[in-house]
Amino acid sequence: MWLLLAVISTLFIGISTILSKIGIRDADPYVTGAMTNTVLLAAFAGTALFSGSFGQVEEMGIWTWISVAASGSVLAVSWVFYFLGLKGGNISVFLAVQSLTIVVSMILCAVFIGEAVTLPMLMGTGLIIGGTLLMMDRQELSALTDRGILRSGQRWILFAALSAVFASVSYVIVKADRAPIDTNVTSAFRYMLVVAVLWAILLKKGKKQQLKELAPKTLLFILLGAAASGAGHVLVYKALFLGKAAVIMTIYRMGMVISIILSRVFLHERLQRKGWAGFSLLIIGVVLFAAGR
Repeated sequence: MWLLLAVISTLFIGISTILSKIGIRDADPYVTGAMTNTVLLAAFAGTALFSGSFGQVEEMGIWTWISVAASGSVLAVSWVFYFLGLKGGNISVFLAVQSLTIVVSMILCAVFIGEAVTLPMLMGTGLIIGGTLLMMDRQELSALTDRGILRSGQRWILFAALSAVFASVSYVIVKADRAPIDTNVTSAFRYMLVVAVLWAILLKKGKKQQLKELAPKTLLFILLGAAASGAGHVLVYKALFLGKAAVIMTIYRMGMVISIILSRVFLHERLQRKGWAGFSLLIIGVVLFAAGR
């Protein structure tokens, strides 16, 4: 069951990335992040209300509340970096960098949850890292060696990587909590914190005017992307509750295949020949990683 949920969530996430990228081209990343996560909160809270799961709040112990607070705080930071990275980079390279979530999750799951690390997983990790580097163009690779990712032009690479790291930490915190509470309930409270943090950042940075100036078309794509993302996240959190975090995050990252294909159709983004070679290595690495579980 959890495997099917992970696959379906991947489809939604793959579509949501394209919709969000189209929307964010003419929008501020802080505005996009706040609006998207507000929809995510509505998705989790609505699902919990519909299923009657909010009655489980009384069963939430102190460690579950600590898990919700900790994972929500880390996730809020991840979302900030996610939209800053999405705004600046091409979908293909952005998602390749995001795939490093698999590597970070593997390490954290091994250290804190005790999940085994196998040789195929290590080989897959090497292919994922190598594929990501091949997908970068010369300018992006140079940014990695001469501190270019600290400058505005290529800083989105750093943002994408930081988003992956913080997302991994959040997912592992969620997985570490073994309390039998419906994930939509804990996710609703988690995203209450995320939304509060993101709107506070938006207001602190004086982005309220950008929110008012959103074009209807831009707003539509942001909301559609948020709705697809909401469906994907509801399912992936449920899968995380039921199954193995490392496997679920591996399947989840396969959504990049859908996004990269759609980016060629709708955004006219193209990879160089070595980029396609890197993309192939990336996919093989993800599959090998999953097989190692």
